[in-house]
Amino acid sequence: MPAAFRYPLIVALILLGAQLALIGHIELTFDEAYYTLWSRDLAWGYLDHPPMVAAWIRASTTLFGPSEFGVRALNALIFAAMPALIAFIAWRLFASSRIAALAALFWLATPLVAASVIVTPDSPLVAFWTLGLAAFVEVWRGRASAWIGVGLALGLAALSKFTAAFLGVGIVLAMIATPSLRRWFRSPAPYLAALLSATIFAPFVVWNAAHGWATFAKQFGRVPARGFAPRYLLEFLGGQIVLMNPLIFLAAAFGAAKPAAGRDEEARRLLVSTIAPAILYFLIHALHDRVQVNWLAPLYPALVILAADAASRGPAWLRATARRAPPLGFAAIALAYLHVAFGWPNFGAADPLARVGGWRDLSAQVFARAHEEHAAFVLARGYAATSLLTYYGPASPPVVEIGQDERWLFRPAPEAALFAAPGLAFAEADHDPDLASRFRHVEQIARLPRRVGGADAQDFTLYRVSGPIAP
Repeated sequence: MPAAFRYPLIVALILLGAQLALIGHIELTFDEAYYTLWSRDLAWGYLDHPPMVAAWIRASTTLFGPSEFGVRALNALIFAAMPALIAFIAWRLFASSRIAALAALFWLATPLVAASVIVTPDSPLVAFWTLGLAAFVEVWRGRASAWIGVGLALGLAALSKFTAAFLGVGIVLAMIATPSLRRWFRSPAPYLAALLSATIFAPFVVWNAAHGWATFAKQFGRVPARGFAPRYLLEFLGGQIVLMNPLIFLAAAFGAAKPAAGRDEEARRLLVSTIAPAILYFLIHALHDRVQVNWLAPLYPALVILAADAASRGPAWLRATARRAPPLGFAAIALAYLHVAFGWPNFGAADPLARVGGWRDLSAQVFARAHEEHAAFVLARGYAATSLLTYYGPASPPVVEIGQDERWLFRPAPEAALFAAPGLAFAEADHDPDLASRFRHVEQIARLPRRVGGADAQDFTLYRVSGPIAP
């Protein structure tokens, strides 16, 4: 192994060890619980996203068990291999082990990596997007057979999240912008790759057609502008600078803009072209709506490669600045993991982790009361509470969400007869769950706190309900 790769390898192993130690320590987020329920009832589609995250979690829990560790373990192991894949892409683009090793190190120094323990549709999207980029780089290097890899990866990325469409557009843009790639427009290979991607994606389209195009309506419903709110643009840019690591962000911006010559210029054009459509769209979207910071996660492999190239061959001031990027990133990640493990440093009411945790104990209280009351069901307001109560609670009585049946198409609908018997309803305290329009008898019976780190983080109200008014 070249000496340049030893440092990234050591860091990757330390980071993996820390993640494996932590992933069973953190309760599931509400999205993870929701996707875990998907994984128990596999389907070709769901309301929110294509099905890959469900298969991802199903594979992980099959291998490692149904616990929090089991939900996240496969994800952690796959992300542990990402630095090697990124280094390989950088090496094939720039024929430099130094740039390859630095790209891997920059990837590990992005605070985004600290959050890779959380399983979302972005997890498989990042993996398959990066594999697609690797295959496309092989196409650039003259391997026609690599189009098969492009087609496979793009199809699997599309089954992960709609954001994958930007990679397809980016590949076409790269073929236009990169002189040596233009010849492929005259070859059947890229069109066959597109057909392969469409074939992989087709079962999800069929599922949507049978369910009123539910996912397409939900996701594309976000696209139209409903006003002008440039504050989201500042929020978006600030979030990306922090999540990427400010010094890596600076090097990536310089790398995307700096001139080069010959094959290096083509390599830079290829990388910039594959990420440009997504960046342009999200910049426009941020002018009228919030862009979640994780939505750009699949672009980070290309960005850290651009940053590594700039930091290796850029001006002296940039090289000096870039040397400080890994220590800055590792310090931020270490603080994040210390906080997760030990609650230090204490951020008080501003702690983002206050949104996570406490559901195991809260669920135990809810279902203990349900058994005392001989409740036939537990109604919950919102898919977050429904998912977490279902994951952390027993199989009976069933938890049913109030008013969003379309989110639960993947499992059998509850029988109407279930609600003939008395049950319980669970909702955030001081939020009217509108139970009086559904039941003749509604009685508040308890107020339960969700406790995180020994402090009350959120209060919920429990109601006794009976006598349904309508189905």
